[in-house]
Amino acid sequence: MSQQSPIDIRNPIYADFGNNKLKIEWNGDVHGHIHQGDHGLQVVFASDCRQYIELSGKQYHLRQFHFHHPSEHWVDGDQHTMELHVVHQNSHDGSLAVIGIFIEPGKTKDPLHLLFTQIASLSSAGSSNGPDYHVSFNPQDFLPSDWEKHYRYEGSLTTPPYSENVSWVVLKNPYEMNKTKLAKMLELFKAEARFPHPLNRRYVLSTFNDSEKPKGKK
Repeated sequence: MSQQSPIDIRNPIYADFGNNKLKIEWNGDVHGHIHQGDHGLQVVFASDCRQYIELSGKQYHLRQFHFHHPSEHWVDGDQHTMELHVVHQNSHDGSLAVIGIFIEPGKTKDPLHLLFTQIASLSSAGSSNGPDYHVSFNPQDFLPSDWEKHYRYEGSLTTPPYSENVSWVVLKNPYEMNKTKLAKMLELFKAEARFPHPLNRRYVLSTFNDSEKPKGKK
């Protein structure tokens, strides 16, 4: 397998995607349920044609999200505190598109109240004996204001079976979260991240063309 994820993102190539730009159509509150899998907690969603992204003209519907601590993707040899993966799937061929969002502590004026409530729900679900724990939230709350700046590459799942049918979008700059609330999140997500894999013959593209380092690097 030669297209494995994650990777250490280095020397991206600027690309003007034109009409193939990333489009995010997450509309209002969405409803999901907690799933405790072999690789941690996930929030899983039923198929909903109103919640999707469009990547290179192809549509992918929202399926689940989960966190990794520390981040799985690296940038120029640096790792972030946490990484959120928002997973989407094309209904025709089953291929996947994942948006990776780095999370770092900061002094943000928006402490992500809804996200913190969500994480509290995850904690309760982890100790629950019930079959399901239902939640609702607005996925737009996950996005930093400059999400249009991002990297793209073709890769794989980062957990078994490591299938190489994933189009990755990794946002350049992290979402900064209140330090106290982030510390509580880190208590819930202690699984080790998969180590970066060789890029091999792949290219990493970027929607920006500058030498600025991503914010919040460790």
